[in-house]
Amino acid sequence: MGNVILKEDRSKLANGVYTASSGNAGIGLAWMAKKLGLVARVYTPESGPQGKLDTMSSLGASVEVLSDNDWWQVIVNSSQPSDKGFYVDAVRSPAALAGNATMGLEILEQLPDVNTIIVPFGGGGVACGIASALQALKPESKMVVAESDTAAPVTAALAAGQPTRVETKPSFISGAGAPVVLEEMWPLVNELVDDTIVVPAAEVAGAIGLLFDKNHVVAEGAGALPLAAALAGNLKGKIVCVVTGGNIDRAVLSKILAGEPV
Repeated sequence: MGNVILKEDRSKLANGVYTASSGNAGIGLAWMAKKLGLVARVYTPESGPQGKLDTMSSLGASVEVLSDNDWWQVIVNSSQPSDKGFYVDAVRSPAALAGNATMGLEILEQLPDVNTIIVPFGGGGVACGIASALQALKPESKMVVAESDTAAPVTAALAAGQPTRVETKPSFISGAGAPVVLEEMWPLVNELVDDTIVVPAAEVAGAIGLLFDKNHVVAEGAGALPLAAALAGNLKGKIVCVVTGGNIDRAVLSKILAGEPV
């Protein structure tokens, strides 16, 4: 998010900056806006976790909760008509994709012989950014998208050869599982993603518990998706699971660690 804002002329940011985010991109926007002295607004879905909303607010952002459908339309349209600020596109912006690609560069720098990178998929900015670095520097390696059975739009799109709307089910897995792959992202997805692995939400909860118990890492649902996929998939060689965030509500984490259904 910072890369997008820093590349824009400050005159365009006079009315503040805003984005549509279930949390992590919104947190990034809020942090950068605070650093630069800008007004920040985040439109977030009603299904988003309260912890992410609280973090954005604590950083000074104004947070407006929309219905999941209205929130998704802000992403699709890259705008909220009532907002006169500058829309920061965390998914399709070339600057955002370039920023995300630096994660791929770090992975290849630290593990140049990686065979597979597994990434969750929300809008596709993180997955495609990392995949672009992988394709440029180590195209023989695989980029695998991890999805939950609560929403698997990439799996459906690759099977159909085009973006296909899927049914989404409410779950604790925020930040992943859109109803459809965005039209503008489909060419990148089709070119850069080698495969998908779909796992049940219960296995994602198990991966959250495993990361906490064995690695002392707190991961949110989307962040644990790659580990769940790695455990479920028949993958060989050196595998990197990209844990994309740790913004999980305490109540959800407590239930998972206690072995209770969420």
